[in-house]
Amino acid sequence: MATQLIAGGNGPVPETTLIIRVKSAIAADVSAFRLDANGKTQSDDDFIFYGQKQSNDRSVLLLTEGDNSSFSVNLSALPASVQKVAFTITPEAGHNIQTLRTLGISVEVNGKPHLTCPVDLNGRNEAALILGELYRRNSEWKFRFVAQGFNGGLQPLAEHFGVTIDAPTEEVSKPAPVPPPAPAAKPINLSKVTLTKEQPSVNLTKPVNLSKGQGFGRIRVNLNWNQASGGGFFSKLNAIDLDLGAYVRFKDGHQDLVQALGNRFGDYQNVPFVHLEADDRSGSASEGEWLNINGAKWDDIAEVVIFAFIYKGVPNWAKTDGVVTLQLPEQPPIETRLNADGGSQSMCAIARLENINNTLKVERLNAYFGGHEPMDKAYGWGFNWRAGSK
Repeated sequence: MATQLIAGGNGPVPETTLIIRVKSAIAADVSAFRLDANGKTQSDDDFIFYGQKQSNDRSVLLLTEGDNSSFSVNLSALPASVQKVAFTITPEAGHNIQTLRTLGISVEVNGKPHLTCPVDLNGRNEAALILGELYRRNSEWKFRFVAQGFNGGLQPLAEHFGVTIDAPTEEVSKPAPVPPPAPAAKPINLSKVTLTKEQPSVNLTKPVNLSKGQGFGRIRVNLNWNQASGGGFFSKLNAIDLDLGAYVRFKDGHQDLVQALGNRFGDYQNVPFVHLEADDRSGSASEGEWLNINGAKWDDIAEVVIFAFIYKGVPNWAKTDGVVTLQLPEQPPIETRLNADGGSQSMCAIARLENINNTLKVERLNAYFGGHEPMDKAYGWGFNWRAGSK
């Protein structure tokens, strides 16, 4: 049975891979900070958040986001210099902690709750909260329930832990000449684009700092979800297995399909210039599924439609907590959530990437269908479909 802590309380944890789960009634951004003995990050790689979802050695991973967020922390893989890992939450801009309505952080071991920490939100008007921390004590690891408020949101919170944040430079009329700055690590950018019904699309131009001929560079598409509708994140009970796929149409009229079903994994360097990374057929992939689009070939592509289907499990999109994130060089992450109720439909057309005069328009679709054929008919692809397996 899990132990419930009160704010300020602590409990031992085994030196293994833990799941740190943060649940709230309203979706919010969570972050983790790997800290030294002075409570500071040693580099900006120690800041794990929506724009940088893993530490450089992958000992800390941001697995899921939204109202049911989770981190994987491999304690045995953390460098000796890391003495703490702090976990925080920040609501949307203009909101405070109390607007989350309910909030809790828990530690899971082998898919089962080990420590639970419900947060009392009465009277909490802070813009951020340090929820808890894993810390070393006499060569052993413990978890402390902190629940400490922090005013100012994610940027001052990150700077408090020693992270360098990229900020717009204010213009001045006649700047005085100064010597060129010494080379420094590229600061962290906190920008993020969330596509919604109210703001369903964003237009991107090619990055100016990429080498000539690289176009938009490598476009990475991630689908992540809560793979177990009950129990812990890695529970096999009622597990939901989502498969990521893409329809690709070229300007010359050629069409292609990339998905695990039928072993159509595509190719990054050759047509269709879209590649699905190896499908995890166990249904327990901690980072979800990844699709790579060769942005250097974007001028040849007319559109890419990203879709997902429930290969295993009872269709219930509302419970998947699914989120799709696009990562492009020199661009903020672009995310769209599968938070609409798709009923008993097994397919979801998630987003369309459209070539408009060689720029890239990303459009949220979130349209649900009973299978491949009705989705094909809705978008006029014209493929011949038959039953398949993977």
